Amino acid sequence: MRVLDYGRSFVTFISQGGRFRNNARLQVESTTTITDTGSGKSTRYLFFASCKSEDTFAETNLFYRNNYDFNGIFSDDEYAIFRTYSTHTPRFREEGLWRGTFSSVSQTLVDVEGRELASGEEIVKASMAGTPLVGRVELASDDGALRAEIEFPIKTMNANDTHWRWQVDTGPIAVPNFSADVDLHVKRLSPAFVAYNAPDFAEFVVQQPLGSPDGGAVTHYTAPFSLSAKTSVIAFA
Repeated sequence: MRVLDYGRSFVTFISQGGRFRNNARLQVESTTTITDTGSGKSTRYLFFASCKSEDTFAETNLFYRNNYDFNGIFSDDEYAIFRTYSTHTPRFREEGLWRGTFSSVSQTLVDVEGRELASGEEIVKASMAGTPLVGRVELASDDGALRAEIEFPIKTMNANDTHWRWQVDTGPIAVPNFSADVDLHVKRLSPAFVAYNAPDFAEFVVQQPLGSPDGGAVTHYTAPFSLSAKTSVIAFA
């Protein structure tokens, strides 16, 4: 099987306006492929790595004072940008078709051969040997109309070498809300972290507004939930 080499895979956007043309190259953190089972059409969404808000190419004072975390998602046609301030704001989520917002978006994706690990012992030994590992989580809507395959580099792997127990805990990934009534699939995707230690379920914690004691709101990963899933751990061959 083939998996992405995430350390060598990037999405690049060219922003409109500004003092200088900027080719912003962003490392791919994870991919989510959504398939309409009726039509057979699949769309791959690239979740790109986080950076901080900046005055690009300025002489000094490169970071904005009211700083926010900046990451997002691109497909061939769609995009979502997430801006996470210290408090929750309406700017947290921006989404739609990227043409008209960006001058261009391009992908540089490198894939490599991978091998699915079949047992806890194999997973633990691969983890302890320092082998690059990739995770996959396959989900389906309740009515079977939509399927999603989420793939990501496993950044955190918990491994027990006496009982061959293991547990993936990694992210961010883009998890779909199959029940959302949307006109673009990117609008059903949200930043999340995933954990699993078995082949038939995965747990998620999604970034979303959360009330704070002062009556305001922050944007935080919260409200964990579990879904039936097909999960796997794949080693670079």
